[in-house]
Amino acid sequence: MWYAKMYFSEKKEVFQFDGYGGQGVPSTCRELPFLESLLSFLEMDCGELTLALRRVAENWERLLQEDDREAGTAAMMELGQLKSRHIYLELLYVRCYDRFSRMGAGIRVSKQEDRELLEELRGLPEQLPLYQRQIQRFFDLVLDVDQAGRDPQKQASAYYLYDAPKDPSLFSFRPIPLSFEPVEPGRCSPVLYPLRISDMIDYSLRSCVERGITVRRCKNCGRWFPQTGRVSAEYCERPVAPGQQTCREAGAFQQWTKKQSDDPVFKAYRREYKKRFAWIRAGRITDEQFYAWSEQAREMKKKCDREVITLDEFQDWLAKS
Repeated sequence: MWYAKMYFSEKKEVFQFDGYGGQGVPSTCRELPFLESLLSFLEMDCGELTLALRRVAENWERLLQEDDREAGTAAMMELGQLKSRHIYLELLYVRCYDRFSRMGAGIRVSKQEDRELLEELRGLPEQLPLYQRQIQRFFDLVLDVDQAGRDPQKQASAYYLYDAPKDPSLFSFRPIPLSFEPVEPGRCSPVLYPLRISDMIDYSLRSCVERGITVRRCKNCGRWFPQTGRVSAEYCERPVAPGQQTCREAGAFQQWTKKQSDDPVFKAYRREYKKRFAWIRAGRITDEQFYAWSEQAREMKKKCDREVITLDEFQDWLAKS
């Protein structure tokens, strides 16, 4: 039986959740860009979840101690709303769904299992912000290419003694339930079967170190992004709203614009282009005349870019054309 799976495949991460604990088709399957779950968790305002998490813990306690099914239903409804806030919270939902379903079917569960789940729910309002601080510290000391350098393996070995961090503010690694299996046609991968949110954080951080992947703050939006391609990349490709450019696309355009603004050949061409375009509105030339001229001007600009003609010759042609 399994309730959640997580694995990495090249530049993506895949999550599968099955509230029924079977080996069939998962009830939820999502693909995200590599490390997006960890980065979006780091950016999440956990304070907004505090009251809802406390209500869940209170209702879950009433379910266990008083067999209050209405309280259990209220907890599940709250968890159903919380899971839409972040993919990590889906794990809480499927674990509680399994326990709630087994109680309804009269299937016995160990008291120890119930106590552990209740304690985890009670501790989440404080634990989630702690995880965020630990992740940020790990970035600062191990993964940030601009602050820690390009070798996560070297940095991690410097800040950990066996599996214990020398700095108490760093994330503590623990054994996690990993398997190795086919995940796609012709491809096998380590697969995490998480029991807790910390397992997914752990797997993401250790995978970065193992694969030598660093992170950097985007020059455009200021958010963290993984450097899965060029180490010199300054702009991210983090998900954006439909119809918007990614920072990498916007950054490339900004760089092109800056380069062109410093280019005297482009400046001369652009100045004459704007002047001729204004002539259309003034009725001095027709559209056909403008487009014929612009085609010739582009060819002359190419010659100037290739140094077939000089800048002075190009400017003289523009003035007389």
